Amino acid sequence: MVAFVLWTLVVWATRIDNIAFDDGLDTAGKATRMALAFSFVAFAVVTLAWAGRERRGGLRPCTIYLVGPFAAWTVLVWVVRGTGILIDDHEVAFKVVHAVLATVSIALALAAVLALHRSQASAAAPLRAPTPAARG
Repeated sequence: MVAFVLWTLVVWATRIDNIAFDDGLDTAGKATRMALAFSFVAFAVVTLAWAGRERRGGLRPCTIYLVGPFAAWTVLVWVVRGTGILIDDHEVAFKVVHAVLATVSIALALAAVLALHRSQASAAAPLRAPTPAARG
């Protein structure tokens, strides 16, 4: 989960910097792009803050329930954005870079969700005494 959060912060903080210094964008263009980027930064910061506070006693449901929508938003945006980038008239290098960003972002999002589900399942599993056959 931490890798997913940190990756997201790096990717979208870089995007915010690119938007801020893009003279080709008007105010509305900057505002809409910034809103999208800040949605990711907000998800990442809140997730990191909650996860950091909860480390000792395990994750509270609020963090667990936040990661699912965060991951879903990541997958949705990158599928839509990545498809648009691939079919638009961009240079090959631009397409490759964004395909890599999309692939890593989606993979980390899915890995975070799977890790949380595994963590929840192992925490919920009751401790069992070994069966007589297993004592051997």
